[in-house]
Amino acid sequence: MNKKTNAAKKALEFIKEDNVIGLGSGTTAIEFIKLLGEKVKAGFEIDSCIPTSFDSRMHAIKYGLSNYLCDPDQVNRIDIAVDGADGIGKGYIVKGGGAALTHEKVIAYNSEEFIVIIDDSKIMKLNSTIIALECIKFSAPFVMRTLKMLGYEATIRTGTGKIGPIISDNNNFIIDAKIEIKNPVNLEAMLNNIPGVLENGIFTKFDRIIIGTEKGAHEQALI
Repeated sequence: MNKKTNAAKKALEFIKEDNVIGLGSGTTAIEFIKLLGEKVKAGFEIDSCIPTSFDSRMHAIKYGLSNYLCDPDQVNRIDIAVDGADGIGKGYIVKGGGAALTHEKVIAYNSEEFIVIIDDSKIMKLNSTIIALECIKFSAPFVMRTLKMLGYEATIRTGTGKIGPIISDNNNFIIDAKIEIKNPVNLEAMLNNIPGVLENGIFTKFDRIIIGTEKGAHEQALI
């Protein structure tokens, strides 16, 4: 069993029957979706689940959860959300590698409990990293200019399977900026205050971090 599967398996222990579940995006989150589908198929009863991207929706359908899929306006609560991360630092996680950061943060921050699942290679050693920002297309030149004025190297993310910029599920651009993270809470708020920025990939609100290793998985103490 690989590291990602071990982390997902540990997170599954916190899911209760009749839960409304937020389904994250990315390779580790997909492992959780797969295991959740197997558990439901075996008779475990959940209320519903809300995917954070087209990709997580497709995998939920693939793994037998199509009858449980819903949109945010169809539920009055989200009991628990489980999602991966591109890296974790002191008091924060970084997401956005898959360009689904806005939906991911909306679901994570509106859940009663948010569990982050990663493998042990995602523990960040440095405070300087690439932060993704989703911005509306109209604002992209101004956002780029503002980031550069702040001293950050920034580029509009381009595709490998298409020509030109990556387009998010919200039909927006993704900007990648190299930023030194000293105060993640303040930085998260500051980036979101740039006109035209919809959301950024710094997450400072979570309840559990589960780290998968080759031998199993364990919770990391929150700092």
